[in-house]
Amino acid sequence: MKRYGWLAILLAFLMTGCFLSKSPEEKGKEVVHSISRSARLYTVQYNVHKVLTYQDFSSLETSFLFEKITIPIPGERKIVLPMDAVLKAYIDFSSFSDENVSVVGDHITITLPAPKIEMTSAKVDYTGEKQFLSWNRFSFTEEERESLLRKGREKVLADMKGSDIIERSQLGAYNALVPLVEAAGFRRENIVIRFDQELLDKSHNEQFLLKMIERETL
Repeated sequence: MKRYGWLAILLAFLMTGCFLSKSPEEKGKEVVHSISRSARLYTVQYNVHKVLTYQDFSSLETSFLFEKITIPIPGERKIVLPMDAVLKAYIDFSSFSDENVSVVGDHITITLPAPKIEMTSAKVDYTGEKQFLSWNRFSFTEEERESLLRKGREKVLADMKGSDIIERSQLGAYNALVPLVEAAGFRRENIVIRFDQELLDKSHNEQFLLKMIERETL
């Protein structure tokens, strides 16, 4: 009697397992749901130290024979401002939906928005500030220093676009999402993660990501 009891329990367990098994499409929806719960995925952070410098000369504008002329005046001034900035790259999931996930058989392809860069903080090290003034020149005003800082922030952001922060952000997204997709029931070799900008440029290259992963591991 006990033997038949164990057989009944085993059969019920197997039948329950069959009912609980999910189709690839259902797994894909789970992936979409899991990813959509996060508005942003921050993938990489850069701490940048930059020394901002500015120099100007004094001049006098006047008119001669009804024409405006500029007369240079001896004397100059220069300012040096050290700045520390924190930049982060992130993936914006605000518009992520079912359209970003394609499931064919047991293969899944996820198309992510291109990484974005933002400066989360920028602080001036006023203890390291230096000004060089000629005897006939005045110190830089707070407005002038703020203008220099604003231009410095713009320059740092422009320089970062030429760095590897975008590639590292893509790698960070890959490393963060692959375990999540595996947990939904997909095998790693059947997971493709790409970015919408790659589709526009027709430049998707899985080998590039693999090389980045190997380099990071080493």
